[in-house]
Amino acid sequence: MRHRLDGSVVVITGASSGIGAALACRCAEQGARVVLAARRADRLAGVARTCTGEPLPVACDVTLAADRARLVETALEHYGQIDVLINNAGIGLYAPFEATAETDLRAVFEVDFFAVFLMSQAVLPSMRAVGRGAIVNVASTGGLVAHTTNVSGYLAAKHAVVGMSRGLRRDLAGTGITVQVVCPHLTNTDFFGAGIGADAMQPVVEPVREKMDTPEEVATGTVSQIGAGPFLVFPTQRAQAAFARFLEA
Repeated sequence: MRHRLDGSVVVITGASSGIGAALACRCAEQGARVVLAARRADRLAGVARTCTGEPLPVACDVTLAADRARLVETALEHYGQIDVLINNAGIGLYAPFEATAETDLRAVFEVDFFAVFLMSQAVLPSMRAVGRGAIVNVASTGGLVAHTTNVSGYLAAKHAVVGMSRGLRRDLAGTGITVQVVCPHLTNTDFFGAGIGADAMQPVVEPVREKMDTPEEVATGTVSQIGAGPFLVFPTQRAQAAFARFLEA
C-alpha cells in the first residue's frame, strides 16, 4: 500500500534525539526521503542508522543563518525538492518569572521561535515554485494553555509559534502549501534534562515520567496527520485531554 509520504522529501530539525529522531524513523517507514538536521553529527549518524532507507544527515545549528541556508541547499541539491518541513528543534526554560534571565529568555526564543520562523521562510521559495508543500511546526500544549508553573518564558515562545503559524496559514491560503502546529503534552525524552533550568525541574518531572507519552507515540500521531489533518494536531489522546483539562483551568 502506498503511503501519503512515499517519495516525499521531509526535512526534520532537532532530529538527533527524542521526538525528532522518532519522527525521522516514522517518516522513513512511510517511504519518505528524510533529511536529518541537528547540531550533533554523531547523534545524527546514529539516528540515520536506525531508520529505514538512506536518511541524509546534515549537522547544523538552525539559529544560524548560514547553517539554515546550507541545510536547505543541501536538501535541494540532493533531492531536488522539499515537500515537508518539520520544525522540531526546541529547548526548555524552567525558572520563576522574576528570576528568568533575559539571556535565557532570548536563547529560548532563538531556537523555539526565530529558527521556526526563519526555517519556514527558507523553504517557501522552493515550495511556491511547485505549488505544494507542508510546514509542520512542533509547539506544545504549552503553546495553547498554561500547563504548569515556572515556565512562562517557554510558554511565551510556544504561544508565539502557534500565533505565527496561524498567520502563515492565512498567508498561504490557496497556494497548495499547508501549515500545521503539533501540540504534544509531556513526552519522555531527554528534553527535560537538557533545557535551561533542567536541574531545578527534575523534582517536578520525575514523579510523572511514567504517565508521559513516548516519542514513538507522538511521532506516529503526528505523521498520520501531516498535510491531511487539522491545523492543530494533537498527536495522542493524552495531549488532547491535557489541552481540554488546562483550558478549563
